[in-house]
Amino acid sequence: MRRRTALLLSLLPVLLPGQASAQATSPLSRFGGPAIRLVVPFAPGGGADTAAHILAPSLAAALGRPVLVENRPGGRGIPGADLVARANPDGQTLGLTNTAPLGMAPLLEALPYDPDRDFTHVALIAETPSVLLVPADSRFQTFDLYLRAARSWARGLTYGSPATGSLQHLQGEMLAKAAGARLTHVAYRGTGPALLDLLNGQVDSMMAPLASAIGAVTSGRARALAVSGPAAEPSLPGVPAFAALGFPQLTATAWMGLSGPRGLPPTLVERLNGEVNRIIALPEVAAQLRAAGLTPPDRPLDAAAYRQLVADFATTWRPVVAASGMSAK
Repeated sequence: MRRRTALLLSLLPVLLPGQASAQATSPLSRFGGPAIRLVVPFAPGGGADTAAHILAPSLAAALGRPVLVENRPGGRGIPGADLVARANPDGQTLGLTNTAPLGMAPLLEALPYDPDRDFTHVALIAETPSVLLVPADSRFQTFDLYLRAARSWARGLTYGSPATGSLQHLQGEMLAKAAGARLTHVAYRGTGPALLDLLNGQVDSMMAPLASAIGAVTSGRARALAVSGPAAEPSLPGVPAFAALGFPQLTATAWMGLSGPRGLPPTLVERLNGEVNRIIALPEVAAQLRAAGLTPPDRPLDAAAYRQLVADFATTWRPVVAASGMSAK
């Protein structure tokens, strides 16, 4: 009996080759440790950080591993993105990156990474438009009043943005040029400090990512004059899109998604992409994202489609950035 049992056990790899192979190549087996680092290259409280904390619990449950959000702020997201690019491609370090380090930065300066070659782009999580803000008690209660002042006042108006070289900086410069307005850019190190100065009256206005500013608007501390999405934003009733106001060239949204270092195994990429798409389609998760000013995609994108979205941003916006004369300095 013992000899028969031993013989059967010795034949298992032969009798069940498909099962043995499936276990050896299971996406979960690719993870190199008990916890997965989800690097957010920005400070806590912004749109990317919010999306990471919404995604992490469900992703951890799906993968059977803790997912720990790790903020690595500074340098417009470039150092944090570089950390992800240099990580081992074992699935233990992933990044929730966005337009800033992967879309705008490559158009403005030399980087320690290539946004296409040095990453494995896994899944789109959400997009968020920019919003033109003024303090709630500002004399500019409408976009028309704001634009009249920016055109007629000798000093013009000031507008803050999260950083020099950000998408919001570019949109402000585009608005000034298209409208023939005097808008002076004031750069900050992040949305938080810029928003604080706006609310304290240190700048006249601000171009901000909606996901980072929606709290100030819904609480009544700031007023939204226009939004850069293709249409009016459901979370901002009554606020027109720039396109509807005659400035369609400002239409753009910042995207954010899950990426890893170059060389992530295809089986792992497929598993992660499927889980992210499943999670963000859950009604409760989609509601959380929308409440935070983040819009999940209306249809699931595979990893190849998300990689193309990242590449298309550079193709679309490179000539616009060049024409604006904007730099990261």
